[in-house]
Amino acid sequence: MKKFIKIILIVIVLLVAVIILLPVVFKGKIIEAVKEEANNNLNAKVEFSDVNLSLISDFPNISAEIENLTITGIDTFKTDTLVNFNSLTATLDLMSVISGDEIKVKRIILDQPNIYVKVLENGLANYDIAKEDTTSTAEIDTSSENSAFKMKLDRFEIKNGNIIYDDKESDVFANIESLNFNLSGDMTEDVTNLIIKMTSDSLTVKSGGIKYLNKVKTVFNSEIKADLANSVYTFKENDLKLNEIDLGFDGSVEMPSDDIKTDITFKTKDTRFKDVLSMIPAIYKTDFEGIKTDGQFKLNGYVKGVYNDTNMPAYGINLLVKNAWFKYLDLPESVKNINVDLKVDAREGSGDNMTINIKKASMTTAGNPFAMNALINMTAADVAMNGNLKGKIDFNSVKDVIPLEDMTLSGIFTADVSFKGNLSDIENENYEKFDAKGNFGIDAMGITMSDMPKINIQKADMYFSPQFVDLKQFDATAGKSDFHLNGKLYNIYSYVFKDELLRGKFNFNSNYIDVDELSGSTSDNENVADNSSSGESSGENTESEVVEIPKNLDFVLNSDLEKIKYDKMIISNAKGNIIVRNGELDMNNLKMNMLGGEIKITGVYDAKDLSKPNVDFKLKMNKISIPEVVKTFTSVKTIAPVIENCIGDINANISLNSLLKQDMTPILKSLISSGNITSNNISISGNGLLGKLANATKQNKFKTPRVNDLNLNYFIDNGNLTVKPTKFKLAGTQITFGGTQGLDRNLNMNLGMQLPQKEVSRFISSVPGNGGNKPVDIIAKIGGTADNPKITGLSSSLTDNLKDEAEEKINEVKKQAKEKAKKIIQDAQKQADAIMAQAEKQAAAIRTNARKQGQRLINEAGKQGDKLISQAHNPIAKKAAEISKQELIKKAKQQANNLNVQADKQANNIINTAKAKSDKIVNDAEKRVGSY
Repeated sequence: MKKFIKIILIVIVLLVAVIILLPVVFKGKIIEAVKEEANNNLNAKVEFSDVNLSLISDFPNISAEIENLTITGIDTFKTDTLVNFNSLTATLDLMSVISGDEIKVKRIILDQPNIYVKVLENGLANYDIAKEDTTSTAEIDTSSENSAFKMKLDRFEIKNGNIIYDDKESDVFANIESLNFNLSGDMTEDVTNLIIKMTSDSLTVKSGGIKYLNKVKTVFNSEIKADLANSVYTFKENDLKLNEIDLGFDGSVEMPSDDIKTDITFKTKDTRFKDVLSMIPAIYKTDFEGIKTDGQFKLNGYVKGVYNDTNMPAYGINLLVKNAWFKYLDLPESVKNINVDLKVDAREGSGDNMTINIKKASMTTAGNPFAMNALINMTAADVAMNGNLKGKIDFNSVKDVIPLEDMTLSGIFTADVSFKGNLSDIENENYEKFDAKGNFGIDAMGITMSDMPKINIQKADMYFSPQFVDLKQFDATAGKSDFHLNGKLYNIYSYVFKDELLRGKFNFNSNYIDVDELSGSTSDNENVADNSSSGESSGENTESEVVEIPKNLDFVLNSDLEKIKYDKMIISNAKGNIIVRNGELDMNNLKMNMLGGEIKITGVYDAKDLSKPNVDFKLKMNKISIPEVVKTFTSVKTIAPVIENCIGDINANISLNSLLKQDMTPILKSLISSGNITSNNISISGNGLLGKLANATKQNKFKTPRVNDLNLNYFIDNGNLTVKPTKFKLAGTQITFGGTQGLDRNLNMNLGMQLPQKEVSRFISSVPGNGGNKPVDIIAKIGGTADNPKITGLSSSLTDNLKDEAEEKINEVKKQAKEKAKKIIQDAQKQADAIMAQAEKQAAAIRTNARKQGQRLINEAGKQGDKLISQAHNPIAKKAAEISKQELIKKAKQQANNLNVQADKQANNIINTAKAKSDKIVNDAEKRVGSY
């Protein structure tokens, strides 16, 4: 008995030891395996602080926790964090870990994940981090192979996560905040029930510049029958709540391949009209419970069809609001007669076969009625439309209807617009066939909001016609700034219905524009941005100050701006054309007075990617004050510190290309610039380098010299400054100066001069002084850094027989620059070729899809004709049916031809856009190397 007890005690001790020691034994193995797999399979940087293993918490399973897991992109996305978890915990079957043959994962918990999915306009995605398989592509029979992972999830959970999806290619943005998600089900069964519970404090969805959901509180509970073998998922019990709107779902989703087949219907449950108001942020956030409402509300719809890279499923929405009204109990007025009868039927998910029928949309706000109706039929060939809008909004009474926190409104808005016709008539300039007329008007409108300058629109008058929208008058102020515009808008119907560019041409005048006030910054704010050589951001989440340029506008502004204040800069008499187009601001010979002189600017500010704005300018300057340049552009001192000690003015012709930081200052590492600077009127005092030169050469005149006959040429590549050999007079002495300053701010310059031999003998002992005033060539080598320059050597032609070292250095730099220029052009051409290949692929898909749709129309017309013929019971009827069949086929062929024409137009637009983009890449590269 004693022996048995002893054995039991030993076994218990061993078990306890195993429970304690196993995590330690396997920890190194798992960390090594994870890092190895990540490095082998991902084009990304994977980091984590620790891996914790435990048997005690979930014995006999083993729990593995990875702390502070971060996945960061490389190359284009090297500054983007794709995934960041506070922790990722997985519970695994212990014996499967020990054997290593089949590791069974039972539970996965993600704690505080932050996920940022980003797709660029060219389709490049930051989540595409899997390395390509370079092994043989020969087919391998894997049917008998067993995976090393058997997923039997009791639970998959996300705790307090945040997800951002930013797809610039499709113009879709979604943000989910404070996401809690729980999925349970047996993933090893062919057919199982999946239980989903999800909540989010804030859901935002935006597409095409329109916010469809704005910070909506979301709850989703669902039970889904999952046929995992066939990838068919059928909704059983489902409930989606958006703020207070409650939606139910029925139907299924099939995903057997890349095609996703959907057949879903949805409808509101017991929804009150008050619940609808919860979707309006201004109402939902201001005493929502204190609203009295009544009225009918119904919403239902469907999604049916195939979703893939080239196709969208059909969908439909029916919305009915009848005799609704609402009133805040503590306010005197109400919104009455709210009626909406809307039906959307998109028989082609692409939008090429869609009907939008707004039979009625009306309301009366504080006694002011507003109503509209519209019927829009959209096909690939054309858009037919018919509608009108009429009413009045007295903003002075809005405060009597809705509580306005930190906002006041005033003024009158009126509308009386009608339209009827086909979009093709406008595009083909058959304006007489399109009936459109009416006016929008604003009088004495005022908007006051916290943290924003007060906006006053004294008068706005806009007239509609088929050809254009005439902005007869627009006079407004925003804070201290004033704006006056008149001109015409073109292509507004294609802009609304086909998402094409909105074009306009305006006269733009202003007496004063305070950019600091409009952007929310103040003139007292000093520029504290890090102008380090790397140009890297600090990583802090500071609010962007980048000026955004709308991408869907093509405006030409004939501008005459009296005075502009921006940061420390005052601009006056700015005149010229400013073009706003495709996310860029293009200035064409824009003349202005600033920095004590006159500047003419030609170039582009490109803000298509707000994370990487850039400028590409050519500037011609006349009599620019150097002290004003130093005061305005602090970054200039980083490149050339000597400028801080200069007084005088300069003339310059400069080209400049650079990425910008979020504070709109250049990223020095990306800076490409070349130029010519001339002056005959510069005084320098207090410069450390010249003081050292004066001491080294025993020439006190160099301590406070004047510069004459300056004609300096330079170029900057990625922050590296090269000064080409240039001659000028320094304190009356002929100087030859040239060399380089690196991105690390280290100097390698040569300064050559001629001095009398007797004076040279005072600081170079090997030079005899008996030559008197005979000129001797001296070269001073300048080293150190831009902040602390040093005279590192003095040489004389009499003792060293030196060549022009400055010229040699420049030739060496030129040789390196040419090699670099060749690579820049090659890389740019590769990028351009890739863009064109992708565009041609998209264009081919569009044309193929149009041909398929056209042939389908023709086939369907033939079937309808055959049916008519089969139903004809006498020769006359049969002959009529045959004629009808021919007419149906003829019409179908016309529609097919229209589809092909529109497809060609769309495909050509894609190719032309890609061509322009690829040409710009190559041209920018050529500009960049133009100074080499």
